[in-house]
Parts: sequence; C-alpha cells; structure tokens
Amino acid sequence: MPNYLKRIEVKWKRYYKWALADYRWLFMFLLSRFKSIRNLSTLFLDQPHENPKKLSETSCLNNIKEDEISDLLKKDGLYVGINLPSKLIKQIHNYVNTAHCYGNRDRLLPFLHTEKEIAEKKYEQTFIIGDYLDAHKDCEAIRQLQGDPKLLEIATQYLNTKPVHLSTKLWWSYATEASLTDRLNFAQVFFHYDLLDYRCLQFFFYLTNVDLSSGPHVCVRGSHQNKKLTHQFSFFTGRSDKNIVDYYGTDNLEVICGKAGLGFVEDPYCFHKGISPSKKNRLILKIVFSANSYRSGNL
Repeated sequence: MPNYLKRIEVKWKRYYKWALADYRWLFMFLLSRFKSIRNLSTLFLDQPHENPKKLSETSCLNNIKEDEISDLLKKDGLYVGINLPSKLIKQIHNYVNTAHCYGNRDRLLPFLHTEKEIAEKKYEQTFIIGDYLDAHKDCEAIRQLQGDPKLLEIATQYLNTKPVHLSTKLWWSYATEASLTDRLNFAQVFFHYDLLDYRCLQFFFYLTNVDLSSGPHVCVRGSHQNKKLTHQFSFFTGRSDKNIVDYYGTDNLEVICGKAGLGFVEDPYCFHKGISPSKKNRLILKIVFSANSYRSGNL
C-alpha cells in the first residue's frame, strides 16, 4: 500500500472522532495551517476560560530570560536551552521507576519500564513507545513544572493571551523494529507540523541522555512562518526528508541532542519529527499550552 494510503488509514478515525466531539476543532484543523488565519485568530476567538494554575511564585528554572526566549521563538519557532535542575530530574525518575506505563498507549498493556521485555512476551506485542498516561495527574514534579511561573510567562508572551494547558505527556520511545504503519501512529516517520490550535507552544524535556542513536528531536527553524503553499493546502502535514531539505535547506535543520534535563520550546507549526531510536531508548516529557481548548480532549 502506498505511504499516503497508510497515512489515511492511520488518521481518519482519529480526526472523525475529534470533529464529532467539537465542531470548532474541525474549523481549526482546516484553517489554522494558514499563517494569515492564525494572525487573525486574536480578533475573532474568545479568550480561554480554563487557565493553568501558577503553583509557585518561585521558578525551578534558573538562568532563563523569558523576553529573549519569546523573541527568538517568534523568529525561529525554536529555542534550545531550558534546563531542568537535577533535583527535579531525580523526582521524575522516582515516579518513572514505580509507576506503570502503557505499551503503545494502550491501557490494557500496563508494565513497569524495567520489565519491558517480560511484558512484550506476556502480551505478545512489540512496544514502540511506553506512555505514562497518568503522569500529569500522579507525578508532583511534573505538575510543578507545568505550573512553573517562567514557563507560563513564556507561553503568555508568545501566545499573547493567558495560556490554556492543553496536554502533558511523558513517554519512552524504544529502539525496536517496527513497520511503517506502526511508526505512523506515533509520528516517527515524516517531518510534520501539528494542528493543535491557532496559537500553540510546546515545551520538551529530555529525561535520558539523547544522542543520534537514541531518537533526537529535529526541528526546521523558521518553518512556522515560511511555509511552501503546497505544504499549507495539503490535507496531510507530513513531508519526506528530501522534500523538507529541498525547500528549507540543511542549514535550518536543528537536530537536538543533549544530556538528561535539556529542555527546548517549539512552535508546533514548525516542521519537526522525532527520529526513531536505533540503539538506546529515550524518555521525554512534553507540556503543551494553547490559546483555546477543545472538547476533543488531550491531543
């Protein structure tokens, strides 16, 4: 089956469900890919009614300047260098070592990450990811981070409104053999941009050391502003490596490697992808803020 048919097969049921849950999501999905519409969204959309709570007046993130980060984000759509303190990394790992994650995001496949191979034999499954679906509720350190005043200030400045907490996800990406269709379920094949809201911002934090063999994140700087017309009018947001390099050039590709605790923030309208790990597993945390929320749930 050609790649584009596989992409339809993977996505259409998910999109249909979200559109039924909230018709506003469908309009956003169709229109937000256009920069002019996103710029106009501040005029015709209501202010958010569910704002994230600032859990402390004191940030756990030192040596970052919110104004500078916001300015660089507007230019590049990416900023690398928001680092977690070792205490917070340890607290999250304490949670990871005792909580169940779920194979391929399936709640019927719970396991401890130290027992992955045992679980795969038990369930007769190959796990591409192990997702801590309840981390945003059960891990105090993660709740503290998603309510950190500096993260909220960066999101407020960039979104130009009080941010809505859209989602928080913590997951393992495993170095394993998998088919194209399976990889497509977890956005590990094509460069793509995410249609989450008209204005959106996502923070990532590596919780293991990440090099070229452990699935680094790749972002195309500036592609949130400078998109080819065919990239905007296509139903699919995914593009091949060649297509991206031919238009944006290799100089704008940022392959993000670093030690556990490295954080970066990205406009999801930038083309990006997570490379599939080839030798070492990767643990990563993502916190997403937007200008609006939808009944379609945790996207």
